[in-house]
Amino acid sequence: MKTNWPAFRAGYILLAGAALAALPVGLQVAQEAVTAAPAPWAAISRVEVGRNGQHTTVRVAGSRPLSFQQMRLSDPPRLVLDFDSAQLSLPSNAVASDYLPVREVRVGQQGTGHARVVIDLAEFVPYTVQAEGPSVTVSFASPGEPPSPGAITRTRARSKSGLTAPAIPEMPLPAWLTGQGVAFARPATEPRAPAAQQVPPPQNPPPAAPAPGPAPSAVPPQAATPAAPVYTGEPISVNLKDVDLKDFFRLIHEISGLNVVLDPSVKGTVTLVLDQVPWDQGLDIVLRNNGLAKEIEGNVLRIVTQDTLRHEAEQQIALLKAQNDAIETITTTRVLSYAKADGLVAPLRRFLSPRGDIIADARSNTLIIRDIPSSLPRIENLLRQLDRKSQQVEIDARVVQASRSFARELGTQFGFSTPAGNTALGGLVGNSTFVSPVVHTNSPPFIPAGGTGSIPLNSNLGAVAPNSGLTFTTQGHNYAVDFILSAMESRAVGKILSEPHGVTQNNEKLIVKQGAQIPIQTNINNTISVQFIDAVLKLEVTPQVTADGTVFLDVTVENTQIDNGIPRILGTPALDTQSATTKVLINDGGTVVVGGVVTNSQTTTVDQVPLLGSMPLIGNLFRHTTINTSAQELLFFVTPRILPG
Repeated sequence: MKTNWPAFRAGYILLAGAALAALPVGLQVAQEAVTAAPAPWAAISRVEVGRNGQHTTVRVAGSRPLSFQQMRLSDPPRLVLDFDSAQLSLPSNAVASDYLPVREVRVGQQGTGHARVVIDLAEFVPYTVQAEGPSVTVSFASPGEPPSPGAITRTRARSKSGLTAPAIPEMPLPAWLTGQGVAFARPATEPRAPAAQQVPPPQNPPPAAPAPGPAPSAVPPQAATPAAPVYTGEPISVNLKDVDLKDFFRLIHEISGLNVVLDPSVKGTVTLVLDQVPWDQGLDIVLRNNGLAKEIEGNVLRIVTQDTLRHEAEQQIALLKAQNDAIETITTTRVLSYAKADGLVAPLRRFLSPRGDIIADARSNTLIIRDIPSSLPRIENLLRQLDRKSQQVEIDARVVQASRSFARELGTQFGFSTPAGNTALGGLVGNSTFVSPVVHTNSPPFIPAGGTGSIPLNSNLGAVAPNSGLTFTTQGHNYAVDFILSAMESRAVGKILSEPHGVTQNNEKLIVKQGAQIPIQTNINNTISVQFIDAVLKLEVTPQVTADGTVFLDVTVENTQIDNGIPRILGTPALDTQSATTKVLINDGGTVVVGGVVTNSQTTTVDQVPLLGSMPLIGNLFRHTTINTSAQELLFFVTPRILPG
């Protein structure tokens, strides 16, 4: 079905007129004010950054009360103040700041009667904007300070009559209007004023002059995660078939009140049926269907193809590169106090322009920087953050080595000798070690007649190193009995305490060693050389001070000693080593056990006479028992302390 174009044109003009009549009064007044003669400009004479108690303040001073709007932008975070009917009486420059969260303040003239102040922030914090007389003061809370009620992002503006207007809440622009997340302050209702005194504020102020490098995108603080578009346009109902795109955009002009400019490459037709759909949503749908894009500059809506935008972006990049290439580079030096110049070359080089370069002079610890003038403030700001005094950490360590030993030895010696007619019974004969220590004066068996001596032993299981004993002996005319009980018991407790100590800077390794070096001689290809091996107590600690005052430790403790219990090989001794390596987080002044070794050993040795030694009770007379128990403990304690200053 073909569209009756005259009837359609009359219909959409009536629809557009109704939509235009429904626009807020303030917006109609703004349209009328476009043709009014501009008021005399207010002169901005000073921009200052200061400190007021716990708050950082930015003060903009003018010759008379200033009319302004604010925007919050992110990536990087910044606050933009646009002053209408204002002219700078100071040169466009950047004001450095020594107070966080403000990094610096940039001032520029965006055109006749439009001045801009951009406050670059380290992070977003609660702030207030107060207009008092001819001055506007922005007060930022300290980072980490809890927000005070009603002072997050609210503005109080003073009207020309001297009355203070109510606080204006911050409201976002519609997503269709900018394609970016930009927030601005706009009252819910605007009083109608004479056209000669009201200048329409730009709906989307032009961005500040970018620094060399990729242009940051404007993202609202609340848009940290992608959200669906929100359309706020007036609902419309249309039924179009094969209508030229240019006529459709004329309809958008009549409904929205925006000035529409079409790129010459825009062409095609549109067919759609909308029933109570926001007109900005319908505009987005038509643009996507036809591969088009939009741009908003003030109250002008520009419709272009995506290829045109891409080509313009490439031309803009080429223009910026050509402008940067035409700027003469300058060379400056920076002597570092705490950081090493060699270590900062690599990270700083990433923030230079393509024409920049940086080298380090290790002898004087100086950085030599060559770049275009607009890049140098960024490098200076980074150097202020990096070339800072490092915290120092005192490390106290204790190595405790404790040992305990216990030994018990119980043994017997038994000898029996008697004749039985033509036979004799006694101990082992002919072995000098199997002779009783008891000397008999008569002549028992196996002892020469008429002589004195000792009878041979049946069992010789006495203690090796006795420190106590008991002897029982008896003798008759034809027998002799010797019984000797020997015993030994010993205990030992030892403790060795080593305390390595040192001081190091944050993130710098501390090494403390105490001990000896063992020379080892080697012969390789008839070449004799001597190498030294450490047999030391060694402590290696790398501390890292965290933001909350704790200390992260990377610790290695090693205790190496010569082990004389192992035979040497070609004169080279064996080494006994205990070590511990760990990473631990600890409070300032706290103590942690980073590791330890506990060794327990127990040995029981039984020597006995076969069969007799296994008998209950009586077997103890024919048995030798040795018990050895030992325990060793090695513990490593580390205590870090952050030194003041």
